[in-house]
Amino acid sequence: MKKKNALLYEALGFWIYRLYNQGSNLLRKTFLTEGYDLTPEQWGVLTRLREEEGLNQSHLGEKTFKDRHNITRILNLLERRGCIERRADKADKRVYRLFLTKTGQNVQEKLGAIVLTHREAIFEGLSREDIVTMQRIVEHIVKNVERRFEAIAVSRRIKNGF
Repeated sequence: MKKKNALLYEALGFWIYRLYNQGSNLLRKTFLTEGYDLTPEQWGVLTRLREEEGLNQSHLGEKTFKDRHNITRILNLLERRGCIERRADKADKRVYRLFLTKTGQNVQEKLGAIVLTHREAIFEGLSREDIVTMQRIVEHIVKNVERRFEAIAVSRRIKNGF
C-alpha cells in the first residue's frame, strides 16, 4: 500500500482546491443534467450582471476575478447564446456596457435555484453556524493572502525604484 504524502494531505490549500474542483465539476454535471450547457463560472458572470447591470467588461472581470482573456471568452459565449448584450457607452463609444437579455435573466434565475439545491447537498451534515464559521475563516485567510501579494508588489516597486 502506498503511503499518502502527509504534507500534501495536511495542507488546507489542497483541500480547498479539491473542494473547488470537485464542487465545480459536480455543479457543471448538475447543470447539464437539468438541460443547461453552462459552466459554474458562466453562471457566476450572469449572477454578477444580474446584481449590477451595465458594467463594462473590465469592471465585470475584476468583480468576478477573471483575467481579460477569460472574461472575453465567457462573454462571447454568453452573447452567442443570447444571454447578454453589449451596448455602446453613451459617453465613450469605445466602451461597451453589459446587460442580461430576457433569456439571460431566465437562465440565471433557473440556475440559481439549482445552485441552492447543490449547496444544500454539499453542506449536508453541517450546521448553519459551521458554515458561517468556515466562511469567516476562509475570508480571513484570503485577506491575509491578498495582503501578502500587496506587500510583495510594494517590495518589488521599491526594489525596482518605482
